Amino acid sequence: MADVRPDVFAALRATRLWRAADDEAVEELARRARVDEVPRGRILASEGDLSTLLGVVVSGRVKVYHLAADGRQLTFETAGAGDPVGAIAALAGSRYPATIEAATDATIAWLPREAVLDLVESQPQVARSLIADLATRVVNFTAVAAGLSMDVPSRLAAYLFQRALAGGRTTPEGLVVDLGMSKGELASSLGTVPETLSRALARLRDEGVLEVRTCDVVVKDVGALARLGSGFDD
Repeated sequence: MADVRPDVFAALRATRLWRAADDEAVEELARRARVDEVPRGRILASEGDLSTLLGVVVSGRVKVYHLAADGRQLTFETAGAGDPVGAIAALAGSRYPATIEAATDATIAWLPREAVLDLVESQPQVARSLIADLATRVVNFTAVAAGLSMDVPSRLAAYLFQRALAGGRTTPEGLVVDLGMSKGELASSLGTVPETLSRALARLRDEGVLEVRTCDVVVKDVGALARLGSGFDD
């Protein structure tokens, strides 16, 4: 692998889309990749651009979002090392449905659509993982779109409840949940602005659901959080 960057190979090897591929096939993907080093804030692809490349994050983070007519940035996902971006559009040969932007300084490996299709042709077992992962991504995007139909406190509660399930820490104060990102980034991911997010946090605090701290919250009433996050709060 003298002609392949170790970090690029490691990121491609970790990518779920072709987890069934052997190392030699992933090496070939790495050889065909165009590697870009990009600064924070760089637009990697704009909504509506014709998609010919599938990206894989090698290092750093990128965000995928839609800019609404009122100027709000609706974040669909944030991708880190090993995560694909623009995969559905690239493999469909269509246009990017959202904008992709570097959330931090990042390294991206761009693969031509043909490289992935050649991989599937040479190793048919990859098709199963590819289809399963792409289907999961469609389901996740649908859930994001459905969540945006709820009010901001409900969206926030749903996000915090999922964070609590994934890694909440039980303490004498309550269930401590790390926000996972800055409050500005969280506002964007919930399709709102920081001021509205602050009001939503204050509402949950005033209702006794949680206590707000700098980088995390302490959930006092997990049941109330779950009910509000489901959209059926009573």
